[in-house]
Amino acid sequence: ADGVWSAIRAFGGFAAKSRFSGELAWRATISADSVAGEALAAVGAANCVTAFLHPGFHLVAYPVSNGTAFNLAAFTTGEIIAEGWSGHADPNILVGAMRGTAAALARLAEDAGPWTAWPIHTVDPAQPWTTPAGIALIGDAAHAMTPFAAQGAAMAIEDAATLAGFVAASPADPWSALTAWEKVRRPRIGKVARRGAVNRLAWHASGPVAVARNLFLKLRSPERLAADLDWLYGWQVPETVGH
Repeated sequence: ADGVWSAIRAFGGFAAKSRFSGELAWRATISADSVAGEALAAVGAANCVTAFLHPGFHLVAYPVSNGTAFNLAAFTTGEIIAEGWSGHADPNILVGAMRGTAAALARLAEDAGPWTAWPIHTVDPAQPWTTPAGIALIGDAAHAMTPFAAQGAAMAIEDAATLAGFVAASPADPWSALTAWEKVRRPRIGKVARRGAVNRLAWHASGPVAVARNLFLKLRSPERLAADLDWLYGWQVPETVGH
């Protein structure tokens, strides 16, 4: 479980490196009583998770520290920067992407700085996750995906919980346990990755596609929208896992 830039991937046939997705993520934490924080509160984002959608970027804002601060995560296209958790990217990329939006939002690019940027990498899900030597990759090391379903860490937790069940059920034959686990997990991981790709398309839509998206969201009740994602956010470890 050593992440998208896994060192373990270099052993036992895990030779494939991660791939830059063409997307950059930008993060900042701001005080609720700052200029940027007050601007967020003014547009109704003080007490909930809020996503701002635009063809050139999207921004997710949510309160932390008992409402005294906000975490901001923005996503734009961009050029590759150093492989690592964060790097140096031109903040004008974000400023330019947010230009032309609602005035309060456009100012966030500058008022909320400094921003930390990091490159979004993915891992080819077709590569093996396990080896006969008894090594298993889980989470981003095995199947890093774009974060547009907010499920990268969740998939690692699911991987760990299910892997434990399979190994515990076949302590005398760990290789069979690992291969069975991988076979069971692949459909779930693939479905989650596809949902992230759909979100990316919908959130960055323009023109008629954006109009259709907005109409869909307007007509769908919050309860129905939540129910549509029960398969994603309501998943539980099957009682029969590993058996």
